Amino acid sequence: MFYKKLLLILLVLLPLQQVISQSSFGFSSDEILNRLQEDVYTLASDEMEGRESGTPGEVRAAHFIKSRMKEVGLTPLFDGSFLQTFEFPGMLELGEENFMVIHGEDFILEEDFFVLPNSGNGRVYAEGVYVGFGLIQDDYDDYAGLSNLEDKIFFMEIFLPEEMDERGTPMPLNLLAEKIETAEKKGASAIVFVNTQSWRNDPPLRLGRARDTAGIPVLFARDEVFEFWQQQAQGEYIFLSAELYSQTYTSMNVAGYWDNNADYTVVIGGHFDHLGFGGRGSRSPGSREIHYGADDNASGVAGVLEAARYLTQSHHTSNNYLFIAFGAEEKGLIGSRHFTNSDAYDMGRVNYMFNYDMIGRMENGNITLYGTGTSALWESTIDANDRQELSIRKSPSGIGGSDHTSFYLKDIPVMFFFTGIHDDYHRPTDTPDKINYEGMSEILRFSFDMIADLDSQGKLEFSSTPVTRRGQPQRRGAGPTLGLMPDHAFQGEGVKVLGIVENRPAQRAGLKEGDVIIKIDENPIPDIEEYMRVMGSFQANQKIKVTVTRDEDQMKIEVEL
Repeated sequence: MFYKKLLLILLVLLPLQQVISQSSFGFSSDEILNRLQEDVYTLASDEMEGRESGTPGEVRAAHFIKSRMKEVGLTPLFDGSFLQTFEFPGMLELGEENFMVIHGEDFILEEDFFVLPNSGNGRVYAEGVYVGFGLIQDDYDDYAGLSNLEDKIFFMEIFLPEEMDERGTPMPLNLLAEKIETAEKKGASAIVFVNTQSWRNDPPLRLGRARDTAGIPVLFARDEVFEFWQQQAQGEYIFLSAELYSQTYTSMNVAGYWDNNADYTVVIGGHFDHLGFGGRGSRSPGSREIHYGADDNASGVAGVLEAARYLTQSHHTSNNYLFIAFGAEEKGLIGSRHFTNSDAYDMGRVNYMFNYDMIGRMENGNITLYGTGTSALWESTIDANDRQELSIRKSPSGIGGSDHTSFYLKDIPVMFFFTGIHDDYHRPTDTPDKINYEGMSEILRFSFDMIADLDSQGKLEFSSTPVTRRGQPQRRGAGPTLGLMPDHAFQGEGVKVLGIVENRPAQRAGLKEGDVIIKIDENPIPDIEEYMRVMGSFQANQKIKVTVTRDEDQMKIEVEL
């Protein structure tokens, strides 16, 4: 009986002892620095292969973070799991079957002709026919007088007729889709868009993300190709093929919960994905080296893990704590937006959110805090805990190019800790040996002091904020901004507006959430990349015309930057 009682006692005490051992960490300067270094070096190692979303390297990083959360003693947030998976669309890629042969001439892909992003896949062997602008509108009909169109390849102008638009505006994207649909109904086996109007530049020809596709191949050919067909091959058969593919990738958020039986919860997060081996987003074009992402954002994840160690042993128990490493931030804040839009946790219970993103390159004590205007308590709390080792710059805006934005858009006070851009940003040279670990430690201690001060303040009141150009970390592009957040997950033509910032050009001009920007001045906007390029060409105080689709309508809005 004695041994049975002893066994029962041991079975009761063993889980408690496990929690105690899991949560027992020292917080001397050396202990903190050693843990930060170990976590950053692990996350930014060759084994993680740059942690690009949707790759094995990201999965390995997620499981490392999960192991650290288990070590601390956090509770899995997602129905017994630390991982919340989600899907995101990849970029369109060219397959192997893309060619165009006319009169024995084999034209060169992406030089003489291009496959458009709304193309269907398939081979076509058929005669060609020129159908003008391919429009049927009111008393205008390019198909009038044309016969025997079934199964032919339609050569079609990509722009509007000059008499319809004396300014030479590029073809609105919704009308382009209408032209394709009309051609399919007329029996086209393929469409080859052309631009025979020499005074107009050819449109941007990027694939971008997967979007709605036609049922037939849709190409664009240079004027020289069209002239060759007209002069050498009318009445002959053309042999062409289009093949595009895109994958749906799986990424994940990693989250652990510490329950203090409180009414509200503090979220502390940072993204753990990076660029893998480069490609889109890399500032080293053509490089296929590992982009280690030590500062961006192994530093922030190491900060989240250290916050978990500290706060689970602290006496600051008026809030629960949720520690989360977001996936697919580099793809457009997809992970944090998925989390805030899911039912994994009640956003109404979130008190405030701290975002650690690039906290590893502090110089001369300089750090910028974004979101200082999202709660009335931020300013006084920052000032009360200012440290001699830090030189703090404040920016009120709650919207920016990192995961705190997803929480701000849910009316949650946010604070984004950021030590700034450097020459190694988005390059293979962002390596662990360049991290200022002492600076990271100072930033974390400062943020912990803020949490301690706020522990007795109850629920923070949210404040919406204006945003200024100076109030944004300059990480993607240049030039003036409209003051909106694009929907990076949108798969259609154009740029869909996810959020609008108060008292900025977009709001003042009347743009709304849900609008889809399809053109700016004379520039068609097929995707976010082109939007950023076009916006980078403007100057402050310049007036531009932004064409949007809203519900079923298309409208042109004048915006002063």
